[in-house]
Order: sequence, then C-alpha cells, then structure tokens
Amino acid sequence: MAVNNAGRWVLLVVFASCLNIYVECAQAKGNPHVEIVVKSGRTNKLHPLRSVDNITLWCQAEENGAALPIKSAKFVRKKDNEILKATISEDGKRASHNFGPAAVEEAGNYTCKITTATGLVSGNHQVFVRPVLMVAESERVDMIGNDAFRFEGTGVSTVAGRNVNITCPVIAFPTASHTWTKDGKPLAADGEHIRLTPDGVVQLFKVSDDDRGVYECTAKNKYTINGRTEVSEVILSRRLRVKSELAWLWPLIVIIAIVTLLVLIIFFCECRKKRAEQKL
Repeated sequence: MAVNNAGRWVLLVVFASCLNIYVECAQAKGNPHVEIVVKSGRTNKLHPLRSVDNITLWCQAEENGAALPIKSAKFVRKKDNEILKATISEDGKRASHNFGPAAVEEAGNYTCKITTATGLVSGNHQVFVRPVLMVAESERVDMIGNDAFRFEGTGVSTVAGRNVNITCPVIAFPTASHTWTKDGKPLAADGEHIRLTPDGVVQLFKVSDDDRGVYECTAKNKYTINGRTEVSEVILSRRLRVKSELAWLWPLIVIIAIVTLLVLIIFFCECRKKRAEQKL
C-alpha cells in the first residue's frame, strides 16, 4: 500500500513538472508596442482624430521557438474589458486584430488571449499616442501659428467672488502630466485659493481681479518604441476674464433706461396728439 502511494506521488510530481515546463515554454509572442501617429493635436467625439497608418495587433503562441496551432483567440481592451475580434491566419498559427486607421481613444493596454490544444497563453500589448486635446464640438480652438500642437482655446468668464475651473482635457497614453503657467510664469497650487488636479484642471476659489490673465497648459507624455524614446506635448492657452460682482446691474440699468425712454416717447407723442385734436 505504501508503495502504491509512493508511486502516485511520483506520478503527481512528474505531471506537475511537465505542467511547469509547458507554462515556462509556451509563451505569447507578438508586437507588444504600437504607436498611433497623428498629424494634429485636437480631436472630438463626433469626428475622432485617427492615425495616419493602419494599426494592427498580432500575437501567436510559441513553444521551444515553434508557433503552435490556435484553437481560438481574442483581444481584450483593459480599460473597459471590451472584447475585440481576432482574425486567425490561414496557417492557423497567428491571431491579429486590425483597427484600420485607429482613433486616438483606442490607445491603451490590451491583452491577447490564445487557446491551443495544450492550454491558454496570453500576452500584453500597449497602443501609444501622444497628448491630443479633446475638444467639445461647440468649442472654438484655434491653432497658434503653424504649430499643429499649440492652441488658443475659448476664454473663460466669471464674476469676482465665485469659483471657476479652467480645463485642459487631453487624451494620451501613457497618461500625460500637466503643467500650468499664468501670464508666462509657473502656476503652483496653494491648497486653498489654487488647486491643480491630475487630469488637467485649474480650480480657482473666490476669484478676484488678480486672477485674470492667460492660463497655459502643457500636457506631456513619454514612451519608448522600437528602441527610441518619444517625448511629446500639446499646449492650450485660455484667457480668464473677471467681472465685478455688480456687473449684472449694468444690463438691468440699460434695460430700465430703454423702457423709460420708450415710455417718455409714447407719453410725448400722446401729448402732441391731444394738443392737435384740441386745436381742431
């Protein structure tokens, strides 16, 4: 009985060793890094900016340097777990997903999952993109000079004493870092009056005349692909205008003045009409 148990343990150890050898030897191979190359620094939801070239992810399962036949495969986008269809090559040994000209929103982390006759193999992909402004369809953003990655955005108006946000919405992978200047000087958070959020927003509390000026955001990221390191940025400037707390009175005063003038004109016309009638 002891011999049989010992034999079983030996078989289990051998099986586990074989399994470990498979896990170590069967690996996913593909293009781990892909870049979405763009010619402009702005995009929007209705008309997304796309890469100048077709973007394709591919992977295969290899064991001891030889590609294994694929039973099934899929690509998964990590940020939302969306499953992307994989196309299997004619020889059955390579899986791929072709985005065509990829939209900048499709940048991010992906996983390739391949099922072979002997198990599951997975590999990771990264789709890079330089920082690009995400602009609302109704917002006006003008390119400065001939620089396709430097813009002047719609100004921001507020009333003294209120809070206001100045935004710099960007799509980038890896995530972009944001730095700000005001009238050409570095802008730093003080925790009370000025706060800077990681997603590129300047929060100003109890705004005063001292806060008016031009705020400029520089969004920058860095990644390495094909042995070269890419450092890219996009720049957006916005002008903040601060109105007096009594600014709302001026339109009201103008309206009252116009109404008063109309009443006087009507009254004067009626008086002339009555005088003319009395003469008759």
